[in-house]
Amino acid sequence: MKKKAVICSIITVLCIVAAVFLRFAMEDTNPEYTEVKATVVSSDNIVRKVLGKRQTQYEVVVEYEGQEYKLKNTHSSAAYIPGKEVTALLHDGKLYANIEGITSTTPVAMVYFVFLFGSFAMVCVSVTLISKARTEG
Repeated sequence: MKKKAVICSIITVLCIVAAVFLRFAMEDTNPEYTEVKATVVSSDNIVRKVLGKRQTQYEVVVEYEGQEYKLKNTHSSAAYIPGKEVTALLHDGKLYANIEGITSTTPVAMVYFVFLFGSFAMVCVSVTLISKARTEG
C-alpha cells in the first residue's frame, strides 16, 4: 500500500477510538441543571421537507416564571397539552425536556460529534486511497 493510504488508515482508527472514548466520557458528564415545573402554552407538530423527505418537528412552548421558553429536545408533542404543568430541566437559561438534551450540548459532546463525523469522512477517504493503491500496485 502507498504511504497516504497507510497514514489515512491510522488516522481513521485513531478517530474511531477517540470517538468511542468520548462517547463514554459524554455519558459520564453530570451537567448542572434545575428541575422546574412549567406550564405548556402551545404544542404543535410541524412537518417540513428536508432533502425531499418529510420530517416532523415538535414545537412545544412552555411558561416558567412569567417567561416563555421553547422546550428543547422533545420527542413528541402528545404529552404536552396546553395548560398542563410539566417537569422541565433548566440549564444555561434554556429549558429541556430531558437530560439527553443537556448532555448533547456539553463541550465533550461537541468534540465527540467532531470525531464521529471525522471518522465517517476518514473511512471514506481511506477506502478510496486503499482501493486506488491496490489498482495501481
